[in-house]
Amino acid sequence: METLKFSTQNAKLDKRLIFSLPAGYTCPRAGVCRTFADKDTGKINDNPVGCSDSHKYRCFAAMAEARFPAVRKSRWHNQWLIREIRDTAVDTTKADIGIAELISKSMDKYPYRDIIRIHESGDFWFELYMKAWMNVAKERPQQKFYAYTKCLDTWYHLRNYIPDNFYLTASYGGQLDNYLIKFPEVYKRIAYVVYTEEEAEKLGLEIDHDDSHCFGDKPFALLVHGSQESESEAAKAIAQRRKERGFTGYGRK
Repeated sequence: METLKFSTQNAKLDKRLIFSLPAGYTCPRAGVCRTFADKDTGKINDNPVGCSDSHKYRCFAAMAEARFPAVRKSRWHNQWLIREIRDTAVDTTKADIGIAELISKSMDKYPYRDIIRIHESGDFWFELYMKAWMNVAKERPQQKFYAYTKCLDTWYHLRNYIPDNFYLTASYGGQLDNYLIKFPEVYKRIAYVVYTEEEAEKLGLEIDHDDSHCFGDKPFALLVHGSQESESEAAKAIAQRRKERGFTGYGRK
């Protein structure tokens, strides 16, 4: 049985399992960050969707796929295996069971980690897939699972199915930002991408650099980073921070 591919760290995080899918292609509710890296060539296609008043910025995960063919290959491998189970299930309404089994068996091939980040890249691209991850979390109560998501409709549909060790953070700047206003009792953790530390301060938001805020109960900010379009406001903000010797991105150090 082929299994899914996980990583055990990235430039920002360590000591956890990290699962990824192709950026953009598996992000049905993406908005201002909507970016695609071609499956074969890695060529970047920017196709943002206007929504609310969020800043526009390139998806850092798509840029990693553009730069590293091995990363791109791994993420498409994961998407293909999940899609195959979904499309070949005898009872498609129960595809989450097979997907959950695949995820769990794949996790067993890696060193045990207390924390699992779902989607350094990608999102919950269909409802039974999100439910599958929740099934895995229910079977592994000693581990903590977390994810950022713009699929607020799927979250809402499954809001009464979420186990205690499964933490979702709403990612502002998607096509369904109106859900955050309509159902504030559901979406308490919200991540806002900001250009500067001053902007976060004006909004009364703490800046998260290690995903620790994903286990809290209030909104927080993320500083835009990664390779941005030349002359874009995001690129200018990063350049200014570099000039001031401030935060510009994450590295192995």
